[in-house]
Amino acid sequence: MSLNRRLANEIEFSSSYTISKAIDDASDFNEQPENPYMIRAERALSSNDQRHRFVLSGTFDLPFGDEEETKTPPGVIAKVSGNIEVAPILIIGSGRPINPLTGFDANRSGAFPPSARPLGFGRNSLITPSQLQFDLRVLKFFKIGEHGKLDFVVESLNVLNHTNVVALNQFYGPENSPIPGFTTPNKAGIPRQLQFSIGFEF
Repeated sequence: MSLNRRLANEIEFSSSYTISKAIDDASDFNEQPENPYMIRAERALSSNDQRHRFVLSGTFDLPFGDEEETKTPPGVIAKVSGNIEVAPILIIGSGRPINPLTGFDANRSGAFPPSARPLGFGRNSLITPSQLQFDLRVLKFFKIGEHGKLDFVVESLNVLNHTNVVALNQFYGPENSPIPGFTTPNKAGIPRQLQFSIGFEF
C-alpha cells in the first residue's frame, strides 16, 4: 500500500507499507543443504524475507521564509531562518531470518561450508530484532545575483544512532546445550553518519 502527496505549497511526501513472505530452499549460491538427499526439508523462510516494511519520505520548506522575492526587504531573522529545505526518510522493518548451525560437520556430509543444524532447529528459524532508521537532509540556500544560488547541505544517515542488528551468532556449538554466545547480536548496521557539502547553482 502506498500514499503519495504531490508537490503543493512546498510540501510533498510518499509513504508505503509492504507485507510479504519469501520462501526458498537456498538463499545464496554457497548455501548447502543439511541433507543433500532431502532438499525439500530445506524449504523455509528465505534469508531475504522481511515480513513488514514501512517507508516514509518527503521534502518541505520550513515556514520561515520564501523562495520568491518579496516587495518588503527581508530582515536578519528571515535571512537566517528562511530558504531552508528539509528531506527526511524513515524506514521501519521487521527482523530477518538467520540460519542456526552447529558450527562443524556434525552429520559428516562433507558439505562446505558446514550445514549441520542443532537438533530441533529448522532452517532460518532465528530472527533478528526489528529495524529502524531515520535519515535527514537539510539544505540552506542563499541567492547570489539574479540567478545564482549558494547551497549549504547537511546530510545524516541514522540520525537517532539506533542500533540495527543485522546478524546473530548462529553457531550453537558441539554440545547438547548452546554455547553462551548463541543468538547474541554480532553485527550491526551503519551508525550515525554526517556529511556536509556546498554547491553553487547558476
